[in-house]
Amino acid sequence: MEINYSVKLITPCMTASLGVIGKDIDATVKLDAQGLPYFSGKHIKGIVRERVYQFKKALGEDTKGFIEKYFGKEGNYIVENNGSKIRFSNLRIKDIDKQSDVISWIKSRYGIRVDRKTKTTIDSSLFNYEFVMKDVEFEGSITVRDDIKNEDLKFILASLFHMDYIGGLKSRGLGKVEVLVENKRLENLEDILKKIKNSSKENKKFKELNYKKYSYSLVFEEPFILTKKEIGNYVEVRNSIQGSTIRGAMIDYFVNNYEIELEKLLKIEASAPEQGKIKLASEFCTKYPLKNQKEKTSKDKVIYKDMEVDGVKLERGSLGSFSAAGNEMSVKIDEKTKSAEDNMLFNTEFIVNPTDNKNNPKEFKGDILLPQELVKEKSEYTIYLGKLKSKGFGKAVIKFEKYIDVNNTSLEKRIEKLDAQIKKAIENNKKEKFKEDIEKDKTFITFDLLSDLVLPFNQINNVAEQFKVLANLDEKYEFDYNRSFINTGKLEGYNIINNCRKMDELILVKGSVITYKVRNYKEDIEKLKKIESKGLGLRKNEGFGRVKISSERGDN
Repeated sequence: MEINYSVKLITPCMTASLGVIGKDIDATVKLDAQGLPYFSGKHIKGIVRERVYQFKKALGEDTKGFIEKYFGKEGNYIVENNGSKIRFSNLRIKDIDKQSDVISWIKSRYGIRVDRKTKTTIDSSLFNYEFVMKDVEFEGSITVRDDIKNEDLKFILASLFHMDYIGGLKSRGLGKVEVLVENKRLENLEDILKKIKNSSKENKKFKELNYKKYSYSLVFEEPFILTKKEIGNYVEVRNSIQGSTIRGAMIDYFVNNYEIELEKLLKIEASAPEQGKIKLASEFCTKYPLKNQKEKTSKDKVIYKDMEVDGVKLERGSLGSFSAAGNEMSVKIDEKTKSAEDNMLFNTEFIVNPTDNKNNPKEFKGDILLPQELVKEKSEYTIYLGKLKSKGFGKAVIKFEKYIDVNNTSLEKRIEKLDAQIKKAIENNKKEKFKEDIEKDKTFITFDLLSDLVLPFNQINNVAEQFKVLANLDEKYEFDYNRSFINTGKLEGYNIINNCRKMDELILVKGSVITYKVRNYKEDIEKLKKIESKGLGLRKNEGFGRVKISSERGDN
């Protein structure tokens, strides 16, 4: 269930963002991707958690057990809030169209630091900071699971109502607020509870589930964090979404909203969501714009590693769907001293969904195998993806449609077309060293990875031969070094069910292109079709190992 609340600034407020080196302001207002002030979900969660701790301790009740149950375990930074039953969204401007221009909301002022012992100003301690003007209203939501006990929910809401200050520089008179839940004050808490508890999970029990394939579209409503690797206290994000992320989010949604065993949902399969076509590692573009135009992508997209367009040398294009848009900083506070603990500064990259020309978030699309009893076509479902899901990150809306296979071109036609493109480009190339690559009785075939491929090997020593073993290709397939573009990596993960880190797995990264020359490929056409339909490698039901053979490229 979702609880909506609003926060009105009684005094000016500082959203507690650090300043930028080289700028005039030492501490700036925290702004979102649209340039609007906001308070992060983790900031609100920390305040409410502190209120809960104070009230439980004053009442002599179980403080640690209650907090771990609803806010997550202390210091649990690898698996964010495992077992947590409460989620906080970011606080964003309420009714933005009705409020004044954003520029008038933000002002700045000067401050000076005072030595506590001498009660005099410290030399060179003048600083300035930005703040949001009073009377601005923010809104957010708290999401709790339907099975939460009524008395626990009441205690959490009472703690939320007692959130009287937010933001930074509170000792300077900033950040006093008033909180309304469902547009009501604290004295109406019983009425609020009745309204909230009217919504409950569907207590349907299913003996059997019938699975059906759907097409889906995904839109992110919040920034999101997809962990690539953790280096100490620093989290680096991936540049694409994996099918396993979508699969895990849907399993979590069904478990939380239906009376259903986890084992019945393990057949769910999902592809990685994409915006348009997969960006292959063999795609090249000019480093600089040509003739005052945007960067030009070459038409011959899997021909050479050494090419030019109008005299400008090409370079490999970006493989990712997006890149980090910013960093979220946080510290661990010692409950006794109320100060930051040493070496407990955490820095996490996050991603913001790109938008179109009208500032609407772009859609990701893919396909998924789901129990048809649990979803309805053209209905929208709210899911949460990635890290820090309970702190204002990862909220997305997914919608399912009838599955449509967009691959209308037959495998044979694709192979013949790409083979002709490659041979034509070789003949037209001025560099004679490529002429020897043409063998009229051999056909060029590419295996294009539409998702990461998890390898069943302990090490990568010869991708050409290891891929042949994986795909069950015989010796007539001759590896083409000039037209293969392979990226390798490691897949890190965490098993939430067993609460332990997974062993790192070797992968061929999505977008890699593995090219062979082969005689009489039609003898293996059924084998090649099976590779496309079933995939290769490990964990195929999680969206890994999807392969398309001789994807369609641009025409010459």
